[in-house]
Amino acid sequence: MTHRQLILQLMLQQALLQLMLRKRYEDISISDLCDFIQIPRRAFYRYFSGKDGALYALIDHTMSDFFEDSPEKLQKRGAAKGELEQTFAFWKDKKALLDALEYSGLSGLLVARATEFTLREGYMPRNFRQLMPELQEMAMSFSVYGLMSMILRWHKQGFLLSPSEMSKLAISLLTTPLLPE
Repeated sequence: MTHRQLILQLMLQQALLQLMLRKRYEDISISDLCDFIQIPRRAFYRYFSGKDGALYALIDHTMSDFFEDSPEKLQKRGAAKGELEQTFAFWKDKKALLDALEYSGLSGLLVARATEFTLREGYMPRNFRQLMPELQEMAMSFSVYGLMSMILRWHKQGFLLSPSEMSKLAISLLTTPLLPE
């Protein structure tokens, strides 16, 4: 893909996000997207087979940004608390995407796509790699679904806690027995 094609694909994703902040996803047409960035409708189909493809690309691109952006920052912090804090900070910065998905009732799609993306791309904590392959997928699904659900609830409540406070809460949840003593 040429640089120009990549730019146009990203413009279509951002156009979808901007329109989703104003209209429900189901009410947005491909013509709306093309009109928004002033391209012919046929140009859209060079990049996406349909509107869902653009939405999936937007979510997957966001996930790619997270994993590309994270290594340097995570290495500086090093520990689970730092990694979780960075994760919460990243998603707080993606408020517009979270708002758009919530407005259209598509927050669950984010959780599903984040899990699929993480499994497909092989992003897995070192200690999960010691598990049998069939258990690795379950462990990752549990982790990503839980974390993304927590992020969505935090967003819905207006980010009342800081990313640092959220990371402390997540660690507390992960290290506390589930059943009362």
